[in-house]
Amino acid sequence: MKSAICDVLGMEFPLFAFSHCRDVVAAVSRAGGFGVLGATGHSPESVHRELQWIDEHVGGKPYGLDVLVPENMATAGEVGVTYNSLRSRVPPQHPTVRSAIARECRGPGDRDRDL
Repeated sequence: MKSAICDVLGMEFPLFAFSHCRDVVAAVSRAGGFGVLGATGHSPESVHRELQWIDEHVGGKPYGLDVLVPENMATAGEVGVTYNSLRSRVPPQHPTVRSAIARECRGPGDRDRDL
């Protein structure tokens, strides 16, 4: 069962697995799906270590990195939350750091687009 998203992301099956466990991410990607490491609980140093480990264990297969804070965690108990109120919480250096990570992690077949 192949779909357009498989071609775009270079996976065999339209199966995504979001996990904080690097072993699960690597196993799903090796099996032809798309493992995604949840990184919100990691420091920059630990993310780097986890990504190196995953790189060594996916056999060249694609995987992802989730760096977003789930909405229900970010706004728990708040009233009147809007896009602009959330946007104002993003540190000004975030877009630069995000783009640097994306450039560093791009593979040879990845599209060159502004993230």
